[in-house]
Formats: sequence, structure tokens, C-alpha cells
Amino acid sequence: MTGLFASIGVDLARQDVRQFTMSVVNAGTAVTLSRRFCDHVWTDTSGARVVARARWGRIHHMQPSLAGGAVAVACENIRLIDDRTAVMDLLDETDGGLVCPVAVHLEDHTALHVAGGGLARGQVTLSALAESVEPHPPPADGSAQSAETVPHGLVCDDLVRPGRAAPGWTPTARARLHGTVRLAELRTNTLTGEPFHWLRLRVHPGIDIDIAAPATTLPSSPSPGEPLHIRATLTGRLDLQPDTLKKGRAPSPRST
Repeated sequence: MTGLFASIGVDLARQDVRQFTMSVVNAGTAVTLSRRFCDHVWTDTSGARVVARARWGRIHHMQPSLAGGAVAVACENIRLIDDRTAVMDLLDETDGGLVCPVAVHLEDHTALHVAGGGLARGQVTLSALAESVEPHPPPADGSAQSAETVPHGLVCDDLVRPGRAAPGWTPTARARLHGTVRLAELRTNTLTGEPFHWLRLRVHPGIDIDIAAPATTLPSSPSPGEPLHIRATLTGRLDLQPDTLKKGRAPSPRST
């Protein structure tokens, strides 16, 4: 998790972690979810976001994210699988069909936990923290690329249990993103003064994802329409509101 902070302009190796945590808590908004749980959500003007999770008043987890502004995507069969990750099925808004299953590091993980750990349906605003960014290779025949010919897609690498997985194996939120740039900027995290790349990538006709990438991954901001291949960790939020949540059990997993 610490490596993901670099995507939003935070180098934890150069930060006093305790001081950074206190800065997030003091500058963030406290979201009380129950007597036991409270999230402190800090959002920078750059879009960089950190959620500091507290249990009985003590911070026990820090989660980096990006305040994605893309259109939310319909989803169903939402359930928590560990202390930060949820799995869900993304749906096509036009026909309600399945786009793909994903695993996501949820900003409002604690709220979903308090609500019982799962929802039948919802709307997720997706974002991603990039590990690597590469231009899509040109066609072998030398023809020009266009938004229509470049492959688009979103694939979560670790949703299927491998044959020799350890007993405690769970899916991860790591994904491969293929798409075209719609918007791109070099932004600065005002808390640390460090730059990072902000991108909006179209990965499906109805799905855009906002992505944060370390400044070192690209020499400059890519141009709109440029095709990219990105390895990243998916993050996102369901916009669950504490005052409307009902405590309960998670829905039963689907039969397979």
C-alpha cells in the first residue's frame, strides 16, 4: 500500500509518517460511522485523497486514493472480501449487461462494513493509482491508430484463484487498463509539494476512469486521444452516506 502513495505525490520514504498522518487527520473531514468507527477523509485541491481509518479513536489504516470525477458506473453483487477491498460486477448502462467483474479498494469501505458488508446494487465512481504507464504499440502494418482502432478494456488480473494459491488467498485490486486519453494534467499535491500526473482514460464506451500516476512514469502529459496501457490498482467510492445506511448482513454470494 505504501508504494501507491507515490501516485498522488506522496513519498512516504521522505515523510515523517506520524506527522503526515496527523496532517491528514487535522485537515480532513471526520465521518463518524458508528461508536466504533470513524473515517478522516482528506481531499487535496489536486484531487489527491487519503482516508485515515480510526477504530475506537486510534488510526489503524491509511488508504491513498484519487477524488475521481468521472461518471459513476452501475454495479451489482457488491461485497467486501478483506479490510480494504470489495468485489463487484460493472454493468453497461445501455442494456444492463455485464461489462466485467472488478476488485476495488473502496474509500467508503468502513461505511459498507457497518452496513453489513455488501449491497445488491449501487453506483461506483472509479479511479486508479498507476504503477506503470506505457504508450500502446503501433499496428504491425504501420497504419495509423485512431480511437476506434485502439483496444479498450479493463481487466483485473487477480480475480481467479490460482491453482497453488496459499490458504488465505483473496483477489486483489490490481488491473490492466487499455484506452485512450481524454484529459491529462500535471498536478501538484499541495500537502507535499510533489507533482503527479492526472489522466482521464476511456476504457469502455460508457466508462471513463480518472488515474493518478507518479511524475516519473511519463516525460510529459500525454495528448488527448493518445492510446495508453496502464497497470494500476483500482480505487473508488460508492458514495454511501452514514445517515442513510442501515446495519445488516451482507447479501449471500451468488451461486456458481
